[in-house]
Amino acid sequence: MASLDRCDQRILYALQRDARLTLATLAEAVNLSPSQCSRRIARLEQSGIIKGHVLRLDPEAMGLKVTALIFLSMDKGRMVSPRNAVGKLLARDEVIDCHAVTGHHDFILKVRVADLAELSHFLSTAVSPLEGIRDIATQVVMNTLKENGPLKVMP
Repeated sequence: MASLDRCDQRILYALQRDARLTLATLAEAVNLSPSQCSRRIARLEQSGIIKGHVLRLDPEAMGLKVTALIFLSMDKGRMVSPRNAVGKLLARDEVIDCHAVTGHHDFILKVRVADLAELSHFLSTAVSPLEGIRDIATQVVMNTLKENGPLKVMP
């Protein structure tokens, strides 16, 4: 892990909450000059700590009203690589997150779709046909209490 000093931590804290801060506003917030902030941000980007700058959309405003978690268990004896089988799903726009996990299931997918009919179609046409699927369990999210929270950067 890269060494982060207090100034780096304050910059990351501020940018996670508002990535659109101007350099001048950020510099004032973290008590550095704009040129110092710029150099530190460049270093944080080059080191891979800052992975990019993204635009977050409101899924519901975009018509994606259903969030579901899909739990996949794989029959590893019937396949060369479980990750390769799931890899086909990673290119799908419906899939927001995919995690290889420990426990009863092997993967958890988070998907966003317009409605339950679209979820059913996605499950039957994209998930069920995957090679080596042993079990699929789906849970529909009723309410999201926190999502995409900032990472802890300050002790």
